Amino acid sequence: MRTLKLVFLVILTISSSVFAEARKKPLIGVAPGYNGSMVSTIGRAYTDAIIRSGGIPFILPQVNNPAEAEEIVGRLDGVMLTGGADLDPAHYGESILNATVEIDAHRDTMDIYYAEAALSKGVPILAICRGEQILNVVLGGSLYQDLPTQKPSGIAHRQKTDSRFPTHSITVEEGSLLNKIMGETSLMVNTSHHQAVKTPSDMIKVIAYSPDGVVEAYQSAIKGQWILAVQFHPEQLVRADDNWLALFKAFVKACR
Repeated sequence: MRTLKLVFLVILTISSSVFAEARKKPLIGVAPGYNGSMVSTIGRAYTDAIIRSGGIPFILPQVNNPAEAEEIVGRLDGVMLTGGADLDPAHYGESILNATVEIDAHRDTMDIYYAEAALSKGVPILAICRGEQILNVVLGGSLYQDLPTQKPSGIAHRQKTDSRFPTHSITVEEGSLLNKIMGETSLMVNTSHHQAVKTPSDMIKVIAYSPDGVVEAYQSAIKGQWILAVQFHPEQLVRADDNWLALFKAFVKACR
């Protein structure tokens, strides 16, 4: 009987230790896309990157109002805003420029609710592609609706090759958050967008550009607020290059 009690105590101690370790992992809300207004969808690359970096991804549910989004974000340690369809230019006071602008009004509403909630609660934010764009707009900035029309250059910002591999360079500001994470002032990145930051919000600091002057990354201009927004797709790059895992690990560390 004494031996059984000892075994039970050992098992209980191990179980408690495992549970405590699991609780240390930050819970990170991941903004999905939508297949219609009833089905949420998310690329596995986003959640895999969070898991590999020591976080627990939580797919943000569809909500009815900003208060519900705030309640959910209040229980999270961080928020990731992901890539997807174009943002309706009405959100920054413009009309749709041309037929290339394909909006998703339902997702706009969900992403804006969660972006505002994350800013209000002060949780770390990692914003990717569309996420970078929508966060800039929520903070008062504007976008190029169609880069080939409004800012033509020799760089194809919608690559046709495998998104796991980079196609153009970006210049990163020395001492910036992205520079500290990746350790470089020049990086090769992938690209899959036709919109981008046009007028940066006063609340952000642009920290990286492509050779044609397109904003490729920014951070918060407010000291103590952890925000990293990138125009490229590191969740795809990390599938072929583990060095990019540093970006997600830095985000997960901030969420702790």
